[in-house]
Amino acid sequence: MAALVPDLPKVELQIVEMTNQVRREQNLNALRINAMLAKAARAYAERLARSGQFSHTADGGNPGKRAETAGYKPCAVAENIAMDRSGQGFDTGQLAMQAVAGWMNSAPHRANILMASATEIGVGVAKSPDPVPKYISVEMFGRPASEGVKFEVVNTSADIVAYRFLGKTRDLKPRMTITQSSCSVGEITFTKPAGFLSSGSEIARFSPENGKRYTLKSGVNGAISIEIGINIKSR
Repeated sequence: MAALVPDLPKVELQIVEMTNQVRREQNLNALRINAMLAKAARAYAERLARSGQFSHTADGGNPGKRAETAGYKPCAVAENIAMDRSGQGFDTGQLAMQAVAGWMNSAPHRANILMASATEIGVGVAKSPDPVPKYISVEMFGRPASEGVKFEVVNTSADIVAYRFLGKTRDLKPRMTITQSSCSVGEITFTKPAGFLSSGSEIARFSPENGKRYTLKSGVNGAISIEIGINIKSR
């Protein structure tokens, strides 16, 4: 009995669809297909299939470098690779499902699929020349540089204000300015530290927007307000 032969372009599309279904179930945005990421993924899948190697550095590079070579300008890039072999071959849906299921059962690969900052995806699948049917799947995730977040925080108040973003906290002293660049999305939280006669209190929290300046100002009775304006130096 002849081995099953999958339709590789359809496998690639089904991997994208299955990945987006998993993301939707976790309340994450669906990823849009990017032609340059797909080009990089397909080229690397073909290289791994031909060479018999299986790693993220088989070409001496890394996912980010491969994406850039394909013309992609990344703010963030991640990559999953899978190798599936069967003497009976695979039908189209079976191969796609096996690749995604394998990634979801691996913590690092699952983290890539559920990467909150990713907005784009490219998938490549290639067949090895081995006598036993073997397929290499490469899934690349990206967020283009154009979707990076850059903003300023300026403390014009007379108080030290605690500023927390992406798990890191730092103190903003009076007349201090911070320029923050990030590929990840997340909340920014401003807190007035506890004093000798007062307890600490949260001033505000929100998701920062690209190109904005957040200015902390002193108010009545020691209150601190935040003014949001455009930072023309963000680009």
